[in-house]
Amino acid sequence: MTDKMTIIGTPVSPYVRKVLAILDMKGVPFRCIPQVPYLGDENFTKISPLRRIPVMQIGDFTLPDSTAIVQYLDEAYPETPAYPGDIQSRARARWFEEYADDHLGRNVLFKLFFQRMIRPRLFKEEPDEAIIAEALEKDMPQALDYLEGEVPEDGFLAGDISAGDIVIATLLKNALWAGWQLDGARWPRFAAWLARVNAVPAVAKVNALADEVVNAKPKEQLVILRRYYGKG
Repeated sequence: MTDKMTIIGTPVSPYVRKVLAILDMKGVPFRCIPQVPYLGDENFTKISPLRRIPVMQIGDFTLPDSTAIVQYLDEAYPETPAYPGDIQSRARARWFEEYADDHLGRNVLFKLFFQRMIRPRLFKEEPDEAIIAEALEKDMPQALDYLEGEVPEDGFLAGDISAGDIVIATLLKNALWAGWQLDGARWPRFAAWLARVNAVPAVAKVNALADEVVNAKPKEQLVILRRYYGKG
């Protein structure tokens, strides 16, 4: 694999950061080109038909979707796996990744992050406070009640750190930007688990990156990315 790997997508996206953290864990060199989802020209549509991010390119090979990318990376670079080797643990990690991508993604990105961050900044519109309230008062507590019963007292969701752990943590970073706060007294096991995930070096690194890029323009994001991960 001599062709340079490129990840296309802004690291403001939790799904892009999931991929960056796993690449960093595996020690795979890459470069990242910031791209906002759903925007861009026809060339972006050709490589991402749903106009979502991230997209991975290696030479002529193009692959959209963060989960497909992580599964590819685990087969191409099996060292420091993103999914456990045991079949049941691996299935559990994939379930939590799906739960995060679908359920938490809807409630964090579309109900909180879009309303609080994207709608006023990009579209110059007021956020819908009713949608935000539903997410904060109903959807997020229900999700955290479920996760409180699933996270272990020690370690991670499926044994070693996995894509399932990482994507939940990266999504919740976006929720924090949108004004959500974790009640550690109500969900103590989850709070302790999240602290363990965020302490993993690759996750801590991508969290620090996230705080720098969230208010940066794409050209500024590129400079910040190079400072964290090199030129690729």
